[in-house]
Amino acid sequence: MNNNLPTVTLSEAKSIIKALAEEQSVLLLSPPGVGKSDSVMQAAADAGLECRSLLGTQIAPEDVSGIPRIVGERSVFCPPRVLLPEDPKPFCLFLDELPACTPDIQKSFYSLLLERRLGEHPLPKGTWVVAAGNRAEDRSLVRSLSAALVNRVIILNVRVDVNEWLTWGRSAGVRQDVLTFIESHPDSLMRPIPNTPAPFSTPRAWVSLANSLDLLEEAGALTSAAVQAIAYGRVSPEDANLFTGGSEDILSDMGIEEIIN
Repeated sequence: MNNNLPTVTLSEAKSIIKALAEEQSVLLLSPPGVGKSDSVMQAAADAGLECRSLLGTQIAPEDVSGIPRIVGERSVFCPPRVLLPEDPKPFCLFLDELPACTPDIQKSFYSLLLERRLGEHPLPKGTWVVAAGNRAEDRSLVRSLSAALVNRVIILNVRVDVNEWLTWGRSAGVRQDVLTFIESHPDSLMRPIPNTPAPFSTPRAWVSLANSLDLLEEAGALTSAAVQAIAYGRVSPEDANLFTGGSEDILSDMGIEEIIN
């Protein structure tokens, strides 16, 4: 992330979304695995809004603009139900992976982002429009955002905050050995994206690792070999080494007698 740009934490982003998203379209940008999608859904839930998602890599222009039908002597575009349901209640429209959209998909979002409108159909009053995605430097499936689209949104650059994540992890029931490790090794929560396709540490990766360890424990299969395999398959190698071999206390806390050397 450009160090010259101001950044916000996920909780700060949620507060901004709640204050602005009814009138302004907001785009969250960060490396993958930070928790942008969950934050948008939590903000919508806090406001009592249903969250409907469109995934940028899996939609076509007609999924936004709708398809035409003949009414009298004119053609009328019928917007898809996910964007304009029969029930005119406000909702949160979440455009996930917006930077991964092709140029024609980006163009189809223009009136939606700026005017809260699908063709001639306005969105229900009070509807939020929030988008999220990765940045070009994150080596994800990202395309250049058009200047016209950038000029229609408020871009928030999101950073990982370790204390904030630990607070969330305790409330969400993330297993204690993972929380203890991140407390002792805060830099391990978010590592740089490697140049080659390989596991790397992110908040999402640590939650996935914690959930996997819970499942192994429930199945009675929580052995040192299994912990090592799962860790190296989910987080950065240096963190996997620290987690499985660098601290005997962590494995002892798991109830594993055989300590990895």
